[in-house]
Amino acid sequence: MPLRIQAFLSVQRAVLGACAVLIGGCALFPDWHWEKAGASAAEYDYDVKFCKQLIYPGVDGNVTGESVRRMEACMMSRGWRKAPN
Repeated sequence: MPLRIQAFLSVQRAVLGACAVLIGGCALFPDWHWEKAGASAAEYDYDVKFCKQLIYPGVDGNVTGESVRRMEACMMSRGWRKAPN
């Protein structure tokens, strides 16, 4: 393979890698958090664990849009609401 093509593919891979890191980084820092008046961190941890066990009973690790909506509904049913960061 000519050197020019190898250099292009190398740059292309670097750009794609950088995009993946940036997109992944956004998922790590959402623009909201769960909030419940008067709730402690222990209550939050308990409710998150309860809802995760209810919504994600398997160990396959698959998260879908539907399961995210069900997780949010579970948290809201326990008195939590989404608040902007």
